[in-house]
Amino acid sequence: MSIGDTSSARTPRQWRWVFGAVWLIFLVYPLTAVATVDRPMALRVVGVAVIVAFAVVYIAACVVFMNGRPGQRQVPNRVRLGFSVVLGALTLALFPIIHEQAFGLAGFLMAIISFIAPRRLQIVVIVSLVAAAWLVPRLFGWTIDFGVVAIMAAIGTTMIAIRAISERESERESAEERQRELNAELAVVAERERVARDVHDILGHSLTVISVKTELAGRLVDLDPERAKAEIDEVNALAREALAEVRSTVGRLRTPELPTVIASAGSALAAAGIAAELPDADVQTPNSTLFAWVLREAVTNVVRHSGASTCRVVVVPDAITIADDGDGSPLLAYGNGLRGLSERVAGAGGTLTVDSDVTGTTISARVVG
Repeated sequence: MSIGDTSSARTPRQWRWVFGAVWLIFLVYPLTAVATVDRPMALRVVGVAVIVAFAVVYIAACVVFMNGRPGQRQVPNRVRLGFSVVLGALTLALFPIIHEQAFGLAGFLMAIISFIAPRRLQIVVIVSLVAAAWLVPRLFGWTIDFGVVAIMAAIGTTMIAIRAISERESERESAEERQRELNAELAVVAERERVARDVHDILGHSLTVISVKTELAGRLVDLDPERAKAEIDEVNALAREALAEVRSTVGRLRTPELPTVIASAGSALAAAGIAAELPDADVQTPNSTLFAWVLREAVTNVVRHSGASTCRVVVVPDAITIADDGDGSPLLAYGNGLRGLSERVAGAGGTLTVDSDVTGTTISARVVG
């Protein structure tokens, strides 16, 4: 999509709740139990209504807890508690109607708790539900369904394992993100040190020579005016040369050169552990300065935000494309960096396009004519 285009903002992330809701098919067992239980019709209707309400609340919980977007705020605790209390109350309401078969809803409770509760609380609730499936029927004289107990134990163990794996993966991603940020900061520090060295080398030498020559000219003013004048002329020439070199150094900071940016991109991607496919540094294009800006911003995004394993850069005379296989996001198109870059490309008579989804991000700049 082009910058400012929101028509492609939908991503598969918005439908992740479906993977949780699909398990509602297993509500057929408590529904069957309600339909066949030896109870008055009115009570069976209430039982069906409770299960339907449970399904609606469960789907709502899946949408809220599984449909997050990048940068979205965490779900408030009161919302988490609200879903837990409502689903628990609906489950309890079924026990007077279908007795031990109401534990058929416990698997859904385990799933929701795994999303909303801290890990220790998750383990406590899951173990408690499995224990209740054994103890409650004994307490009330109901039949103990060993199949349900076994299934609940299997579901609970799976949920605990998935939660542990998910947390380790999240910690790994956080560590990688911190490393990418550190690499970016180190690159900035290295650039500052390079500039400091350039300024020192330029001004240190020039100012030393200027200082010596002005002192000499001061001593020669009365003794040898002509030589003093020659020394002052050399001082003026040195000052102009130093000024030109300082301007050149500052200019290199403000106006990137494509070969330099390609080399820097390779170093940055390698430091971040991203395999890079880059064009030759001497690639020819009449839009080298513009494409250098595009490449610099795109590679910065890849290193800092994408989590990619590969990045491919293609440069042709009228276009540049940077593609990665990282975690894309439709929100990427609205960052300040890409907005400013879009304005820069538009000012050069071109178009900047950003296509980003879960398979990766592609940034392209094309200059017409």
